[in-house]
Amino acid sequence: MLLEVIYIALKIMTIKKEIWLIDQCNNNPLNLIDLKIISKNKSFPDNIFSESNSKVYVFLNTLNGFSQLEFSYNLLWVGVKLNNFCKEGNYSIMNIKELNCYENLLLGWCLGEYTFDMYKSKKRKKLKKSLSNLTDKIRKKADAIFTVRDLINLPANLLGPNELYASVKNKYLRSFDKKILVKDEKLKKDFPLVFEVGKGSEKSKKPIFAEFSWIGKKKRNKKKKIILIGKGVTFDTGGLNLKTGSGMTLMKKDMGGAANCIGLSKMLVESKIDIDLRLMLPLVENSVSGKSMRPSDIFKSRKGIFVEVEDTDAEGRLILADVISYACESNPDLIIDMATLTGASRVALGTDVPSFFTNNEKIATNLIKCSLEVGDPIWQLPLWKNYTQQLNSNHADIKNLGGTFGGAITAALFLNMFVDKNIDWIHVDLMAWNLSKNLTSYIGGEAMGIRSLFRLIEKNYT
Repeated sequence: MLLEVIYIALKIMTIKKEIWLIDQCNNNPLNLIDLKIISKNKSFPDNIFSESNSKVYVFLNTLNGFSQLEFSYNLLWVGVKLNNFCKEGNYSIMNIKELNCYENLLLGWCLGEYTFDMYKSKKRKKLKKSLSNLTDKIRKKADAIFTVRDLINLPANLLGPNELYASVKNKYLRSFDKKILVKDEKLKKDFPLVFEVGKGSEKSKKPIFAEFSWIGKKKRNKKKKIILIGKGVTFDTGGLNLKTGSGMTLMKKDMGGAANCIGLSKMLVESKIDIDLRLMLPLVENSVSGKSMRPSDIFKSRKGIFVEVEDTDAEGRLILADVISYACESNPDLIIDMATLTGASRVALGTDVPSFFTNNEKIATNLIKCSLEVGDPIWQLPLWKNYTQQLNSNHADIKNLGGTFGGAITAALFLNMFVDKNIDWIHVDLMAWNLSKNLTSYIGGEAMGIRSLFRLIEKNYT
């Protein structure tokens, strides 16, 4: 009797269950009358599935009112919800190739498997289920996103500058050819702004600069040199311009720019894209102590520009400035920096959509196209140079904070002062945290914009 039960259970597990995507444009097993009856009460995002005779129906017609970018982006969350909806078993989406940007749906299925429960006494039971449509390419992208999420979700008592560096070196990017670590007096000399931001932290959290290099193995004389720079503030108290309690709650995510650059690097290396890639990470904790930098302090940057500290809570742009200057010295084809830099960007675009700035409009056009192609939102804001005067200082060359309005723009303009005129540059200002409770039950660190940036590099720099 026991053997019969096991046999039946195994047989059920091996039978592929069909998933059908329902839209007026797609071939599906429902006739028009049944489609109208069943889909009448369906709505995105909470009620988009139906199950009958071992078939799962996904009503994508509930997304018809969205723009192309929104539709493709929401497919990601449809995939997450589909994974959560399906019970144990082997599944196959029967008509997926008819769907534009179908890879997002498959990627979403993979993301539905993600948990961050290493510090929970009771773990969520994982159901045994599979989807036959998944490819290694999709799984690798999901793994890169899991890396981003894991790094951001770790608390600052477990992930300081040194721990983050060690994670990249020994776990996430072991295949990188060259690794450089700068600290102590050499950091003070070569990256003075990075040192000044982090000098108020305790000894175990002291500031460092880390650089990782990887060169594609294909035999080509000249490879495009791409430099990724990630803001790595492992915790941000605001410094002496102290944040409020509620403003400090999520500040373990202030290294979200670094985490996203690590995830993007992982995607690029595992795809064996033929480029000369360098990842640069200024890693600090912005803490309060007798050694902390003060408002009105003036420091000389690596580039020689004197910067007045208007606000110690505008520390991210300081550490990026020195590293951007350093990156320009190697004359790269493209610099991309990613940072959880301003609340102003979130006010303008909300938490789902990162903003980007660039000094090259052709790159902006290409990146927008890539965003549409892969369904990964990233939105251009202007480098509005009329606002540059907001950064004027009475006692130094510039200050690190602009006026009340246009904060994301003035932050980008500040960084732009450290970019050499002949160097192409993209600055991404992102939330790096998922708060979309209506789309998913997952709340935590998030990869944002890196699939669009991957596509940009893949299309234009190889």
